Amino acid sequence: MSLGFLFAMSLPALVVALFVLAVVERFVRRKKGTPLSTAGIGELGATFEAGKRDELEFRKEERQLRDEEGDAAPPRSRVDLDGGSAVLRVPTQRTSRSR
Repeated sequence: MSLGFLFAMSLPALVVALFVLAVVERFVRRKKGTPLSTAGIGELGATFEAGKRDELEFRKEERQLRDEEGDAAPPRSRVDLDGGSAVLRVPTQRTSRSR
């Protein structure tokens, strides 16, 4: 086997290829989203770090969760389990006239 083939099949060659891909993407690519080099470097890091795989899976799940919009107000109702009381405030419904 030649020395060039052994280098091409090694880990440093993969790192060099990802670096070259990152440089090319930096100057050529104008799309939104995760660049290929970033995804490749993340997967390479996950190979050697045990916690990185969990972090990547968490980020993937977090992107899939739906953000629900609320009124960002404090809760209207209170429940006091120790005191045995509950205060429930129901917001009034506004009716709009449609014409």
